[in-house]
Amino acid sequence: MIIQIDTRQQMNKKHHKIKEQWFLDNGHEVIHSKCLIGDYICPSDGSVSVDTKQNCTELYNDLISDHKRFSTECQNAQKYGISLYVLVENAEGFKEPRDIINWKNPQMFRYWKAKKNGSTQKPPASNVQLVKIMHTMSKKYGVIFEFCKTEDAGRRIIEILTGKETDASING
Repeated sequence: MIIQIDTRQQMNKKHHKIKEQWFLDNGHEVIHSKCLIGDYICPSDGSVSVDTKQNCTELYNDLISDHKRFSTECQNAQKYGISLYVLVENAEGFKEPRDIINWKNPQMFRYWKAKKNGSTQKPPASNVQLVKIMHTMSKKYGVIFEFCKTEDAGRRIIEILTGKETDASING
């Protein structure tokens, strides 16, 4: 299978290298070219796209701080008939969006530390707000949020793009 990786991916980062190496080790050809939606597509089909997030912090930043851009991408996916999956890595133990409730948001720790020192800054969005936004994106635009370990991301991307689950994804 040929996997198209968006050229805007920072391929020098370890988590991207791990995925690309997995693709190559498992007989997939990789091409780097701008993707209309997301980070990974199968260019012969293009009806499914996977947008990866390094961790919950990147997901938080996209949904809260960069909400308008992310919403536009979701709208475009829907407009062009592309199923958009958001695959959040480094999220061991999370199986579905509501599990984000248990995430330890580093921005919250910084907020409380600053508050102890007299800061009057607004608190960051809560995990409950984050889950609500994910739910809205799913209902409104059909976005599917999934979570995995970084070392499983390459395999999971292939499964999503091909629509074929493996025993490892069903059981693990």
